[in-house]
Amino acid sequence: MRRSDVTIDHAALVALGATAVGWFLMATLVVDFGMWRESIRFYDVWAVIQDPGGRLSGVNRSHPWTTLAFGLVCAAAIFAPAISILYRRADARVTYLIPFVVMAISCAVLYAKSSTAYIHADADTHSASAFFARIAQAAVTRAGDTVATRISIGAGAYVALLCSAFVALCGLKRFGVGSRVPRPPPAATRT
Repeated sequence: MRRSDVTIDHAALVALGATAVGWFLMATLVVDFGMWRESIRFYDVWAVIQDPGGRLSGVNRSHPWTTLAFGLVCAAAIFAPAISILYRRADARVTYLIPFVVMAISCAVLYAKSSTAYIHADADTHSASAFFARIAQAAVTRAGDTVATRISIGAGAYVALLCSAFVALCGLKRFGVGSRVPRPPPAATRT
């Protein structure tokens, strides 16, 4: 394949670069307790999923292997669409969906993990242990709600989400255009 045959989608490349900046250089989650402020980047989100209390509180529980593994997944999710530009095949453009899918799955798992109950409390049981479990659950929920007001979504999440959605749309557009087979004109009918 000659280099002159390849059409480069410059807008998608710029959006991929902005997605990488949002994932690796900008804050995705920001924990702000007045004088203490913690910024978490996207490549570290799975460490937050693994240990939300330790990672968000600033205690040195960084889970380096989880961060390294997910950082490599993020890098591969950026490089796969960039490399697919070199191919003329329309199905190579499906790789444009990868950054958006990685971000969507990570956000869904983070939401599911952070919105579950910490202490199982059976509402139908009328024993002393169930009573104390319900009190503990209410206290944990109240504390979690207070902490949740101090956690905000950073600019990196917005930049990466918008840019990865744009890249996915570019890929879907190119995949749709490249997969269409032109129909021959209708034959003239004889009368």
